[in-house]
Amino acid sequence: MNPYTLSKPSKARSKGLPTAIDLFSGAGGIALGLVNAGFDVRACSDLEAACEQTHRCNFPSIPFIRADVSRLSGTDLLAAARLKPGELDLLVGGPPCQGFSIIGQRELLDPRNGLVAEFLRLAGELKPKCVIMENVPGLATLNRGAVLQQIGRVFAEAGYAVDCAELLAAQYGAPQMRWRMFFIGWRFDQAKRGGFPLPTHGRAGIGDLVPNRTISAADSAGFVTIREAIGDLPKIDAGEVGYVYTHRPRGLYQEAMRKDAPATVANHYAARLSKQNMERIHVLKPGQDWRDLPRELLPNGMQRALRKDHTRRYRRMQWDGVARSIITRFRDPKSGEYIHPEQDRTISIREAARIQGFPDWFVFEGSYTELYDQVGNAVPPLLARAVASEVRAMLDQPQADQRDPVKSRYRMPYEPQLALAG
Repeated sequence: MNPYTLSKPSKARSKGLPTAIDLFSGAGGIALGLVNAGFDVRACSDLEAACEQTHRCNFPSIPFIRADVSRLSGTDLLAAARLKPGELDLLVGGPPCQGFSIIGQRELLDPRNGLVAEFLRLAGELKPKCVIMENVPGLATLNRGAVLQQIGRVFAEAGYAVDCAELLAAQYGAPQMRWRMFFIGWRFDQAKRGGFPLPTHGRAGIGDLVPNRTISAADSAGFVTIREAIGDLPKIDAGEVGYVYTHRPRGLYQEAMRKDAPATVANHYAARLSKQNMERIHVLKPGQDWRDLPRELLPNGMQRALRKDHTRRYRRMQWDGVARSIITRFRDPKSGEYIHPEQDRTISIREAARIQGFPDWFVFEGSYTELYDQVGNAVPPLLARAVASEVRAMLDQPQADQRDPVKSRYRMPYEPQLALAG
């Protein structure tokens, strides 16, 4: 079986599968992972209308609630999911993380950070057996670790023993150096701990590789490369849309991405670029960045920059490299390493979706701006599937299951958890 294949959700509900609800579902990266891990996803919810369109296109049989999560109650969600109190196995959510990201301002009082509290409020009302929350690693160091400690206490107050770990998407088959912080909480009466899956790609374990550090070629060997991820997609120019595949898929990853896809490729649009940006990227060879541009081609604000600054701006990808983390601004060459390895343009929406791990049958709906946001904000489905599969295996164990702690730079506060558990 191809390890990268992600199947379409079945229209028929299978009996006996563990149940799940996905909040802050966005385009549906987590939902797709859950379905392929064998969960019966009973409901998804997000505030954005474009996310609802994408959801209804790809998950027609899963109810979607478009609402502000602060206005939702546990009763609302159980009704939509057709579940009774106590029947939900898993609640998953990725509260918007812009306020926690190292790219953002990391403001503790950012109102978006309140959505973490709303998610945990609903966990307390729904009382599922397990709660998974994902976010950016920057959350752990916000306010010198105070936010992490607070999250541990709120989990405990909601009735859950929680652990956290940073997981790298490339170690689970997604062709991308994207770290996510996962919190896995088990209801106290379950007597379970952990649920972080062992990596399937490369030689390193959980916690051996950390964000913002150089990773050796030996440690990245076995990760899916950019060529393996997008090398079969049709050639297009900046500002154009491609509709027809011109190459057969090569390798397991491309074969999995093309499985069950129609004859035409969807969302293969590359952003139109200014004349100045076209001139800049035209002179760049694979692996080169702004430091290799003639000074007269640099933006005024970068002409005085130190060479150690902005190290990945205007960087052209390399076919044998592993993609950097996809963000919502991947249309802009100055945002990072988002210039195609050969073609004079930034990567297309479909190419970014491939790098995230979305198969080609998965169609994103909305305006171009909304598509960039959906793809850039998504959780890689292959990473979501790996975590969900491990948790499902633990849910299938009726007895206590205390997994050994994984290597992590951060630890949750156990004292309040133990006190409340007692």
